[in-house]
Amino acid sequence: MEDKKPYLYLNAFLAKDEHASLQTADYLRGSSQVNAYELDSKHELEGKLFVKIPTEKKPKWSKFTEDIAGASLDELANRSSSAVLIIKKATATMAFTFGYGRFLIDTKYFVHDFGIKTALNTLNHDSLRSVDLFTLEDQAVQKKSQASRESSVGVFGIDISRDVLRAVTGSPKNSVDLKNISGGDAVYSFGIEMNVNEISQLVDLLSGYYKNDSYKSNFSWVDNIRKVKEKSEIDHLDGKLVDKIKLKSSEITITIPEIVQWDSIYGFSYTRTKNSIKPTIEAKEYLDNIDVSKVSIDSIKRDRLFVYDVNENESEHQIYKCIYFEHKEIDKTYLLFAGLWYEIDNSFMARVDATLGRINVSSLAFPKVYIWDEIKDGKTKSKIESEGDYNKRASTSYSYHLLDKELIKSNRTTTSIELCDLMTDNKQFVHVKHRKGGSAGLSHLFAQGSVSAEILLGDREFRKKTRTVLRRVNSGLQDSVPLDSFKSDGVEVVFLILGEDSASLKSNLPFFSKVNLSKAFENLSQRGFEVSIAGVGTESKPNPGIFMREC
Repeated sequence: MEDKKPYLYLNAFLAKDEHASLQTADYLRGSSQVNAYELDSKHELEGKLFVKIPTEKKPKWSKFTEDIAGASLDELANRSSSAVLIIKKATATMAFTFGYGRFLIDTKYFVHDFGIKTALNTLNHDSLRSVDLFTLEDQAVQKKSQASRESSVGVFGIDISRDVLRAVTGSPKNSVDLKNISGGDAVYSFGIEMNVNEISQLVDLLSGYYKNDSYKSNFSWVDNIRKVKEKSEIDHLDGKLVDKIKLKSSEITITIPEIVQWDSIYGFSYTRTKNSIKPTIEAKEYLDNIDVSKVSIDSIKRDRLFVYDVNENESEHQIYKCIYFEHKEIDKTYLLFAGLWYEIDNSFMARVDATLGRINVSSLAFPKVYIWDEIKDGKTKSKIESEGDYNKRASTSYSYHLLDKELIKSNRTTTSIELCDLMTDNKQFVHVKHRKGGSAGLSHLFAQGSVSAEILLGDREFRKKTRTVLRRVNSGLQDSVPLDSFKSDGVEVVFLILGEDSASLKSNLPFFSKVNLSKAFENLSQRGFEVSIAGVGTESKPNPGIFMREC
């Protein structure tokens, strides 16, 4: 009877083809303290085993426990075990790590998506146990979802338009003779019953699993958005960014990488023009004051965007994390967003743009946003009208009903929400945001419009409270929201963006704002709502002195 093969749980890394000529020891981090062992000649393998020289360490909490016991606790000393087996074949070089061995290898020599892609190629898509996602909201959020039993990908609530898959675990396809598969970034982990002399075949098997594209039948959406992790790729893209900055290109946009209270902010400035404080973030001001002969990615990372609030408080952000920039290649588009590079599949971008093409520009008329200069303590400050002041003025001069700051409680949301900022007698709900808020503020705007309309449609208690507010704002306005037979037909949700004309609005949105707008449009139009957008530019405020006295 044949002996049962031993069961192993292995972690595999695939070396990049261009580093195939390295000596085995070169794949390790320079700081790794290891003993190297030749492989037994009977296995006829080219490679080496590296074992970390162990050191005894006590955990951080040992001092506390020794103090409380009044004695040295020698049994708390632990030794961690780490090893790396590197196998070189003509077809591929692979590292197998044991214990903490993954910290011994230098990941720059290994294929960055070997783990995740090989896992997707070998997993049964209906047998997933966990997924790790990187969600592109106003800022990137990491999420881990686990299912209590093996589940299909649909159970995990993945949003294929903005979720980047980082890691996945599950059971293998019928044709794959492995167990307990998991993959994330560069590492592919799996259980296998095998003898030592089968390791050579395993290298071929795993590199074959990586090289096929079978994942596309069930996981094609993972190619929509990919976070770029390769240092060489990031360096290449950073080089493209520096080239555009040297040209002072209008393709460079600067935004704040987080949500802020815009009405509490009075201005922005840059490292080289700190005293020139503007009410909106103007990329041109940054670019015009750069020394083109000295600019580098390091100098951009040293530069700062300064933010000033109405109480003279100053905060700062690294410019590199504030830049939004798109670099197009033949089949991919790369985005720099919140300090990270993403690769976007061009067919996915085309689908988003096609959805945006279906959104109408609103036929409603809105005033432009006021800008003016104000002198205070001998200093000239450029100002822009706040959303609150703009909404009041629009409601007075263009006969809109003002609902800004009228908060209504719903059992379906954690906080009270605004129905909208401005409203017409014809069931048009207008949501207003400054363009200066960048991607974060705009994403918030689109989410706000979606949530408000959905709750209006589905929550009778919310409609009851809404009717009370509408009656108070203008008698008869509550008829727009009947208590029991409210329908989305004839109701229009309007997104009004201050600081950008309607004509250029859609094309000038940052990509993730386009994704969020297209999601809001699809979500609302599927529920029967009309959706439109509008933009207004700026104009000089007449009699700015009047406003100074108000301040």
